[in-house]
Amino acid sequence: MNILYATSNPNKVESANKNLSSFKIEVKGIKVENIVEIQSDDIEEISIDKAKKVFQQVKAPLIVSDSGWNIPALNGFPGPLMSYINKWLHSEDFLNLMKTKKDKTIALIECVTYIDNDIVKVFKHKIKGEFLDTAEGEGSSLDRVITFREDRKSVAKCQNENILSINQIDMWNQLGNYLTKD
Repeated sequence: MNILYATSNPNKVESANKNLSSFKIEVKGIKVENIVEIQSDDIEEISIDKAKKVFQQVKAPLIVSDSGWNIPALNGFPGPLMSYINKWLHSEDFLNLMKTKKDKTIALIECVTYIDNDIVKVFKHKIKGEFLDTAEGEGSSLDRVITFREDRKSVAKCQNENILSINQIDMWNQLGNYLTKD
């Protein structure tokens, strides 16, 4: 089985293929131009809207993905706005924001939305991590100061060392099971 993945990020396509290979699903990335994302603090709403817009252009079953960050000590900031926030805030800014907070947790909320002629189905995943005391690795501002691992390596350091920083298998298994069910 083949499925289209509307993303311009080849790493996302590679990850999807790796996670869906056991289901004998091959993922092919496609770039779609001129999709205007709605502004919302709801990741699922953004993902569904994007899937519908892409489907109107492509007219074929496909998936899209979206993610957002939730920092409880900062009232859920930055939510789905992380790509913008990374342009404005540096790792040190995040460390300063969290310096006096007792709750150093962060959650990554990811969703993959599948759409075809009849169905729109969302598969969500939430993983909790925490802030580190110092920045490490090369990468985006937030990736340098958070970890999801017991060894406390930052997401950026894991990416630099080519090791898994975030386990997404549950979300991809949900999608794989759905697409291969009879």
